[in-house]
Amino acid sequence: MDRKNTLIGIGLLIVSFGLMFWQGKQAKELADHPALTAPVEAEKPADNADVASKTSSTNDTTQSLFASTPTEASHPDILADDNNEELLYTLENDFITVQFTNKGGAIKNVSLKKYPAVQGEPQPFIFNEEGVLPALSLSTYDNATASPQTFAPAYELVGHADNKIAFRLTTPEGMRLERIYTITTNEENTRDPYVIDHETRFTNESHEARDLKSIYVHLGTVPPVENDQMGEFLNFGYYASDKAKFIKVNEFTGRSGFLGFGQKASVDSLQENIPGIVWGSLKNQFFASVFTPEPPASGFFAQPATMPNEGAAKGNDLGITGSLKFNLGTLPAQESRSLKATYYVGPKEYTRLEALGQKQDLVMQFGIFGFISKLLLVMMNAIYSFIPNYGLAIIIVTFFIKMLTWPLTAASTRASKRMAKLQGPLKEIREKYKDSPQKAQQESMKLFKQYKVNPAAGCLPILIQIPVFLGLFWMLRSASELRFAHFLWIQDLSLPDTMAMIGPFPLNILPLIMGVTMFYQMKMTPSPSADPIQRKVFQLMPFIFLVICYNFPSGLVLYWTVQNLLTILQQYITNKRKDPEVEAIPTSLADTRKGKKKRKK
Repeated sequence: MDRKNTLIGIGLLIVSFGLMFWQGKQAKELADHPALTAPVEAEKPADNADVASKTSSTNDTTQSLFASTPTEASHPDILADDNNEELLYTLENDFITVQFTNKGGAIKNVSLKKYPAVQGEPQPFIFNEEGVLPALSLSTYDNATASPQTFAPAYELVGHADNKIAFRLTTPEGMRLERIYTITTNEENTRDPYVIDHETRFTNESHEARDLKSIYVHLGTVPPVENDQMGEFLNFGYYASDKAKFIKVNEFTGRSGFLGFGQKASVDSLQENIPGIVWGSLKNQFFASVFTPEPPASGFFAQPATMPNEGAAKGNDLGITGSLKFNLGTLPAQESRSLKATYYVGPKEYTRLEALGQKQDLVMQFGIFGFISKLLLVMMNAIYSFIPNYGLAIIIVTFFIKMLTWPLTAASTRASKRMAKLQGPLKEIREKYKDSPQKAQQESMKLFKQYKVNPAAGCLPILIQIPVFLGLFWMLRSASELRFAHFLWIQDLSLPDTMAMIGPFPLNILPLIMGVTMFYQMKMTPSPSADPIQRKVFQLMPFIFLVICYNFPSGLVLYWTVQNLLTILQQYITNKRKDPEVEAIPTSLADTRKGKKKRKK
C-alpha cells in the first residue's frame, strides 16, 4: 500500500509540474501570437452628437437586403453607408450609459458607471469601446468571404425618450425596419438596470413576399484583461439543448494541448448551424454581454479581434467578437414579423445572471464543483453586506469552512499519529513477506484491524478540501466583485499581490507567507509513513504548493494561508491533547505477539 501511495504521489507531482509548464507555455503563446484580424479604429463621435436632432434619409444606393427569391447564394455584400454623417444618441440610468448610432440603428457602446476601466481612475469601463461593429447591428451572409457582412445604412431617428429610443429604415424593395430599445429607469425596480430590451420589427410594405434570409445579430466585442493572460475566460458562448458551450479566444490561434499534445491549426473564424440557441454571450474575466432572443437563434459566427488598447502594450491584444444567426423565413406582403430580445451588458455577477431565468448564470463557468462555488459566493457576498471588505469576507468564509471540516481533520490527525506508531511492525511485515506482496498486504490489514487504525482516514480532509479549494478557485477567478478589491497591502484581490519586480520575477508576498505556514504545518503533522520517499514527498509539498500558487489571485492565496493558520492551531490543540488509546500500540512485531498472548491468558 505504501509503495502504491508513493507512486500515486509521484505521478500527481509530475502532472502538477506538467500543468504548470503547459500554462506558462500557453501564456507565452498568447502573448507572442500575431494578430489575426486588422485593428479597427474607433470612430470619433461628432460634437454634441448625442443631442443632435436632425435625421438622415435612407441610402438609395444600398444594395438589396431582401430578395423575392429565397436563395442563400443571392446574398449581396452590403456595406455601411459612409456618405452620411454618424449621429449618436444616449439613454442612461444610474448604472449604464448606452450610446446609439444611426449607422445600423444599433449600440455604439455601453459605459458601466459603477466599474472604472483603470483602478483609481474615474473613467468607466466601456463595453464595445473598440468594437469591430456596433452591438446588435444586423448582418447578412456573404459567400465570397464566408462571413456575415454588415447591413448598416443610416437609419432615421423616430423616437427618443428618457428610457426609450427608436430607429426606422425603409429599403428600396419596400421593406421597413424598426429598431426599438428600452432600458430601466432609476425609479423602476422590475428590471435589472443592466438589461436592454430590444425589438427589430420587419414590415413588408411591398406587393410580393420577401425572403428575410439569414440575419445575423452582432453581440459586440470584448477586450482581454490583464488578469487572464491565457484567455481562459475570454470567449464566445451559447446555450442550446440544455448545454452551454464556450469558445475560447485561444481556440483560434492553433496552440498545442496539454503537455504539447493535440496541436490544432489556427482558424480565422468559427461558425455552425445549431437550432434552438436560447442565448449567446461574449465575455472576459469580469464583464459579459448576454443576448437572449425570441425566437431562438439557429446558429452562430465567432472570430478573434485585434484590440488597439492597453492590453496590446502588454502583448495581450486579442479580443473576441461574435453573432447569432436567425432564419426568419419568408414574409408575405403587407405583414410584419418581430425579433425580440433582452440584452444584458454588465458585470459577471452570479445573482444578476441567474435572475435572467434561462440558465444565463452558466456564463460564470464555475466548473464541475459549481454548486460549491455558488454557495461560497452567496456566503461571501452575504458577509460583505455586513462587513464591507472582501478580504475579511474571505477570512470569515475560511473560518466557517474550517469549522465544518474540523471533526474530519481531527480524526485524520489521530489516525496519522496511530499510523506513525505502527511503522515499526509494518516495516517488519514488509521485510518478512517481501517475496509475497499479497501476504504482506493481508498481514498489514490484520494489524490495522487489531489496533483499530484506518489507513484511509488521513485522506478524508484532503478529499473534502479539494472540491472546496477548486470551487473557491473558480469562484474567486470568475466573480467581478473582487476586481479592484483592497485588503491590507493587497490592491486587487483578483490579482497576485505583486509588491515589486526583481528583473522579470514578480515579488509576491502572500504566497511566501502561505509557503511558510504550510511548512510549519507539515512539521507539526506526524508522518503516517516511514518510507523515505513518501516522507520526502511530504516535505516537498509546501514548496510545490508555493510554486503552483505563486501567481494565483491573492484572494485564493489568502484563503489557503488562513486555512493553514487554522490547521496549525488545530494541530497544536490535538498534539497537546492526550490521544485516548484503545490498546497500547506496539513499536515492533514482537510486541504485537506479546499483546496477543496476554489477551489469551
